[in-house]
Amino acid sequence: MSKTGTRARIGAIIKLLSDQFPHTFNRRDPRPLKVGIHADVLTALGDAVQHRDLKSALRAYTSNARYLGALSAGASRIDLDAKLAGTVTAEDEALAKRRLAESARRVSPPANVAPPAKLPPAAQTGVKPSAPPPAEQKLPAPSAPKRLSLTDLREAGRRRRGGMEL
Repeated sequence: MSKTGTRARIGAIIKLLSDQFPHTFNRRDPRPLKVGIHADVLTALGDAVQHRDLKSALRAYTSNARYLGALSAGASRIDLDAKLAGTVTAEDEALAKRRLAESARRVSPPANVAPPAKLPPAAQTGVKPSAPPPAEQKLPAPSAPKRLSLTDLREAGRRRRGGMEL
């Protein structure tokens, strides 16, 4: 299935979870979920979702930056009925912080990339120069080599053989 189709299916499952369990699944204000909630959801929804699709949807939900931000040591985890079902450990919090940092690194440019070039003083003041300085003038792009036709290839073969015709 295409990436778009997969994302749509995952989005539909997360919407189903939000509709069925509004106090547990909330994308705007997520709360830490019970460890093992996957099995509870499968039991509650039955054949409404496939195991693989639910697994992907829960992975997407729990990879969200807001959800990861909610994982702080000592915070309460909740089950499908929004009842307390354990607490977030320090290891869970450390993992969440590491995943957030990795996500931020993927989004932001690497540190070894040069910053964008500074604009010339005329561009900063809004005054347009009449012509660009000679160093900044664009040279015409080199032309691509001509594509050879069958006639061109035959002529090249004749020249290589010394002009003899067969």
